[in-house]
Amino acid sequence: MRKVINGIIISISIVLIGFVILFSLLPNIVLNVIVTLGGFVIPIFLVIATMIIEIKITKDVKEKTRIRNFWLKVLFIIYCLLLITVLFLNNEYRIHGFENVNTFSKEHFELSNIIPFSTIIHYISGLVSNNINTSIVIINFATNLLLFAPMGFFVPMLFENKIKNIKQFIIMMIVLTMFVEILQFITYRGSTDIDDVILNTIGAVIVYLIMKTKFAKRLLEKVIDITE
Repeated sequence: MRKVINGIIISISIVLIGFVILFSLLPNIVLNVIVTLGGFVIPIFLVIATMIIEIKITKDVKEKTRIRNFWLKVLFIIYCLLLITVLFLNNEYRIHGFENVNTFSKEHFELSNIIPFSTIIHYISGLVSNNINTSIVIINFATNLLLFAPMGFFVPMLFENKIKNIKQFIIMMIVLTMFVEILQFITYRGSTDIDDVILNTIGAVIVYLIMKTKFAKRLLEKVIDITE
């Protein structure tokens, strides 16, 4: 019975996520934020609910661990697909208006920022002088802080044997987010900004540190039976 239910959950997830990715690949079609996120949020909710229920009704400790690891890996895959969709495919988050600029042209390089904190300072000074829309700053900061924040959850859960401390995690995040920015520059999917790397890393580190707190450990122990 469990295998049937798991198969249904995974099938629904594939259909919903596949729908979003398919339409995000089509030219001249831009899915709005609600549709894009909905195609991922529903599968995430279903997976989390299924994982918790299966763990709670299972008595064997080894089986609990197997169930937990399986669904966490499924969640991680869904999250990675969400990142790819948001960062590289057609959606409202993507920055448009670069159609008349050639890749690796002078204009292309001018639209990129390699000076740390330059964009952050620009936004903050703009807020102070009321020269910039507050919502733009909030959306930019919040999005960049949240995009890679789940890494602070998944890495300690799935890659604890490889990433053993905060220093290794920070290095991993810097390398990962820099790779994403370079790939965005090469593919010209939006702007390339070193401050995105800074904000992405900060967001992930905050969640990583939260995961190390006693409160988080007690919560995980209660919800999905994770014990040290």
